[in-house]
Amino acid sequence: MATPVTTAVIDDQDVVLSGVDTWIAADPEQRVRIIHRATSLDGLEKGPAAAADVLVVDLRIAGELVFDRIAELTAAGHRIVVFSQHAEPDFIHRAEMAGARAYVTKETREGRLHLIEAILAVAAGDTYTTPSQAGAMLAATGTGRPSFSGQELRTMRLWLAGLTRAGVARQMGISEHTVKQYLDRAREKYAKAGREARTRLDLYREARRDGIVDGP
Repeated sequence: MATPVTTAVIDDQDVVLSGVDTWIAADPEQRVRIIHRATSLDGLEKGPAAAADVLVVDLRIAGELVFDRIAELTAAGHRIVVFSQHAEPDFIHRAEMAGARAYVTKETREGRLHLIEAILAVAAGDTYTTPSQAGAMLAATGTGRPSFSGQELRTMRLWLAGLTRAGVARQMGISEHTVKQYLDRAREKYAKAGREARTRLDLYREARRDGIVDGP
């Protein structure tokens, strides 16, 4: 049998920790092993949790949303699956932006069917899209998707493909100032749709979500 993926589960509700234990123990192939359980995010850089392949983290701990902590843990090299009662598209999107590679809701059916698969995918370096995430993406590409001009779309595609603004200007036959204007307009349109795209990475993620650019 292959070595099981190790995980640490952080949730401030004992009933949730017990439920995750039950689902993982019921896996006939025993593909995942819990090596740490905790009710707070403190001390994860020490002890068993530091060596876990994947962290399963609740989005709200002790009454506080933990998007910033998720971003910190991701920056430190941890792979994270969010396991939350929140199913709102905005929460899912913010967790993805913070670095979570999968988002599983605590709705019983989604958790039971998808949590283990999400852990395995994330441990392998992949992302995993649950029904909740798929719904959030559909919401984002519906009324939440801005309308761009042809020139704005072409500018974004070239710039997000790796060209400098000067390189985009040369290829499009326009000034570098105009390139900046197109990119600024794109960011403004995303902001008006409630989707911040301040940095190049943010803009890439939003454009990829909308099918404007292809993923790696």
